[in-house]
Amino acid sequence: MARKKKGESDALGEAQYDFKTRDGSLVDVAEQAPVPRLLDYIFEAAINANSTDIHLDQHEDGLVVRYRIDGMLHDVLNVAPSTALALVSRVKVLANMDIVERRHAQDGRMSISIGEQDHDIRLATVPTTMGEKVAIRIMTARASFGELGELGFEPKQIELVKQFIARPYGLILATGPVGSGKTTTLYSALMQINRRTDNVMTIEDPVEYRVRGANQVQVNTRVDFSFAEGLRAMLRQDPDTIMVGEIRDNETARIAVWAALTGVLVFSTIHSNDAPSTVTTLFNFDIPGFIISNSLVGVLAQRLVRKICPHCKEEYKPDDDLLKQMGVNPKDHKKLTFARGRGCKECFHTGYSGRIGVFEIMEANEEIKDLIFRQTTREVIRQVARDTGMQTLKESAFNKVADGVTTVEEYFRVVYV
Repeated sequence: MARKKKGESDALGEAQYDFKTRDGSLVDVAEQAPVPRLLDYIFEAAINANSTDIHLDQHEDGLVVRYRIDGMLHDVLNVAPSTALALVSRVKVLANMDIVERRHAQDGRMSISIGEQDHDIRLATVPTTMGEKVAIRIMTARASFGELGELGFEPKQIELVKQFIARPYGLILATGPVGSGKTTTLYSALMQINRRTDNVMTIEDPVEYRVRGANQVQVNTRVDFSFAEGLRAMLRQDPDTIMVGEIRDNETARIAVWAALTGVLVFSTIHSNDAPSTVTTLFNFDIPGFIISNSLVGVLAQRLVRKICPHCKEEYKPDDDLLKQMGVNPKDHKKLTFARGRGCKECFHTGYSGRIGVFEIMEANEEIKDLIFRQTTREVIRQVARDTGMQTLKESAFNKVADGVTTVEEYFRVVYV
C-alpha cells in the first residue's frame, strides 16, 4: 500500500494554504480529529485567518471547506462523503436547526469563543443537487469601530461626511453591492454621534454588531415584524438618530424619508451602482422628487479593494498602454510608480492583506436638490455633481493605486472601468 502524503487521510485533503489552529496546521490536527473537534478547528483557523465567511460546499467527491478572506474564497479542506453529512449535521445541531430537514432552506445562529473573543455565527443552508450547502458568517460579538479616516476616506471626503453627520435631521444613504462595507461605514458614522445625549436606534436584518448605547432592533419575518413595522414603532420612541439596515421596498422608503423630514437623522443602505443612481432608485420607490430634495443630505457610494501585503510589496513602473487603459494620460504621470505583492506566507501567497474602501460622495447641495426636485436623469445629476466637486469611484480607486495602497488588478476588478 502506498504511503499517504502529509495532510492526506480518508476524510481530509491537503489544504491550499497553511491555516493555523492552537495545535498547529489545520490539515495536520484535523486529520485524526472526530467531527466535533474538526468543526472547532475549522472555526478557529477561520478566525485566525481573519475570514469573514466559511462555505461548506457539497461536491461529488465530498465536501469542500472554503474561507472568504479579503473578499475572495480559498479552498481549505476536502472532507470525504462519509464525514461530510456528520459535519453538516453537527453545524445544524449547534445552530438549533432541524437536522432531519434537508429539502428546504434554513437559517440559524450560534455563539463561539476563540481565545478571549466572542463571535456571533450566522448560518444559512440551501439544498443543492449534491446535498446541503452551508454558508457561515462570522461576526465579532462586540466590534470596535475606528475613525472614519481608517475606512479609506480621503481628507476632503472625511470633512464632507462629518458635515453630513452634524446635521440635526435628514437622510444619509450608503450604497454599493453586497459585501462592499456599507454597514461598517454607517456604524462608524454612528460612533461619531453622542449616544449619551441622543436616542440612537437601529433596525437591522440581522443585527450585525452590538453598539453600546444604541437601541438595536432586529427584523423578524416569522412574526411579520418587517423594516416598515419596526420603523413605525421606533418613531414612537422619540428617536434622534435612526439607522435602517436596508431600504428594500416602497413602504420602508416612504417611512424613512418621512422620518428625515420630521426631525430625525436617518442613516440607511440602499442598492445602486453609484451615488447619482441612488436618486433614481428612490424615484423607483415612488418617492416624489420634491420629497427627496427636501430630505436627502448626501449619498456615499463605495467599494472595497484589497490592500497590498506590506511583507512582500514591490514597486514597478507602469507602461503607457496600462495608463491609457485606466483613462490616464501617460504624459501627465511620467514619474508615476505602482506597487504589487509578490506573495508570501503572511498573505497566503495572494499578495494582498486586508481591505480598504474607495468612495464616491455626493452632497445634496442646492444644484443637486433642484435637479432632484425636477426629477431629472441620473446622467444630468452625475455631471452636475462632478462639476461641483464630487470625486468618482474611479478617481478614488486610481488614487489608491497611485499611492501604492492597492493594485491595478483590483482597480479593474472592483470599479468596473
